[in-house]
Amino acid sequence: MLQFVMLLLLLPNSLDAHFPKPCTTDEALNTKTCCPEWEGSPCGVRAGRGECDSYYKSQTTDYIDYREQWPFHFYHSLCRCHGNFDGFDCGLCKHGFKGHHCNITHTTERKEIHSLTEEEKTKFFKYLEYSKTNISSKYSILTSNDTSINSTLKFINASLYDVYIWMHYYAAKPLKGTGRNVAHEGPAFPFWHRMFLLFFEREVREMTSDDSFFIPYWNWTKTDHCDICNNDYFGESNATGLISPQSQFSKWKPICDKDNNSLGIICIQDLEESSILRNPGGDPTCNTLPTSGDVQKTIEVLNYDVREYNKSVKHSFRNTLEGYDVPQDFRQLNSAMHNLVHNYLNGTMCDVPTAVNDPIFMVHHSFVDKILEEWMDAHPDATYPENSDAIPEGQKADDFMVPFFPLVKNKYFMNHSIVFGYRYADD
Repeated sequence: MLQFVMLLLLLPNSLDAHFPKPCTTDEALNTKTCCPEWEGSPCGVRAGRGECDSYYKSQTTDYIDYREQWPFHFYHSLCRCHGNFDGFDCGLCKHGFKGHHCNITHTTERKEIHSLTEEEKTKFFKYLEYSKTNISSKYSILTSNDTSINSTLKFINASLYDVYIWMHYYAAKPLKGTGRNVAHEGPAFPFWHRMFLLFFEREVREMTSDDSFFIPYWNWTKTDHCDICNNDYFGESNATGLISPQSQFSKWKPICDKDNNSLGIICIQDLEESSILRNPGGDPTCNTLPTSGDVQKTIEVLNYDVREYNKSVKHSFRNTLEGYDVPQDFRQLNSAMHNLVHNYLNGTMCDVPTAVNDPIFMVHHSFVDKILEEWMDAHPDATYPENSDAIPEGQKADDFMVPFFPLVKNKYFMNHSIVFGYRYADD
């Protein structure tokens, strides 16, 4: 892995991956500086938007995986934005603001998917299709079938939605030697996915020049079956799990789903194109969905997270929400809450790193985020766990979320006063 990291640092300026393109030049990589110009000055310093600052504080270089201590194996100096300014060059506004000076508040309302007007519903699915079928002008994805061999590293063009898949896949691949990752089974879980939703919303708004776009949520407590697994929404499926040809999603091709979590492989593709699979309720150990009672019990858990900060702990809101703390009731299920929904869909959604290939992922996680919001409203004094050795790498309070630019710390989202530019509609 160390050889792979050193190779990345020496690559020519074709290095795009999920990195900001202005930061992929030889000069940026050699100086470990990612401070692009905005309107003629680095980080828009002359306009008072930000400054090029050193974030690097680590004293160790014996890393195993370059997702650890993100992103300091690549850059030591990056833009630090002031006020409501945001972005890798401070050229954007923070979520919840807009305008040239980022001083105009902007709030959208995330509705339950069944509550969308016909116009909102049509636009949502149209924009999903557009994000999947149009090549991103800002990002590429990195692939390799053996990271120890330089010639296998390839940077390929990808649609925005495929970049979105790649980001979750990359964060969810197990870290070397631990089996854990930087986005699940630890205190960062709900906040990482909150950032993930915000990323996609912002990118779609920029791509479509439509700042009204939002990700609706799917309230899966309303029924005991998938009421959006039909051709009016995300497509019905047959006995083999294939999506109906009448649905646009039957044509979507998954990416990054062939490497079996190998550390030496990055997002290789099979010669035979695969398809999204879904067989709701087909597994008897997870043949129903969480109930409103399950949600209420989750919100009532007092502690945000507890040591050992993993999937075995009890009395942890994070672990209960994630779905590892399974209630011992008549249903005799093997998972609960967030995990149960993934497993219930019994197909592409079951593979954690590549679950985003199924677009139901985002409306599922929008509801998970709504539950997080309700829990935070009910527990205003909650804090993010301190940087205990028990917390996995990449999930400690002061770690930066992988692989996001601009940089944001895990504990940032525990600030109850921050406005993210959306609210949830009741349903």
